[in-house]
Amino acid sequence: MSMAGILLSAVVAVGALAIGIALQDWRPRPRRSDRTGRACPDCGDLRIRAVGPGNRLNGMLECRACRCVWSQNAAGG
Repeated sequence: MSMAGILLSAVVAVGALAIGIALQDWRPRPRRSDRTGRACPDCGDLRIRAVGPGNRLNGMLECRACRCVWSQNAAGG
């Protein structure tokens, strides 16, 4: 391979890397990463649900992994 071919390959590789980095910054964050304050305070799991109406825990959050229940207001959300 000639010196020009090696140089062209290097320029294309650096350009592709720069475009990849630019697109990574431009793309919106995934929805799961925007769940600040929505992790279980006990085990840290993100699989939580809001407790429905019909009992005294209405509106509180419940972890599906460890069954911990907490108030949304106390979690900062």
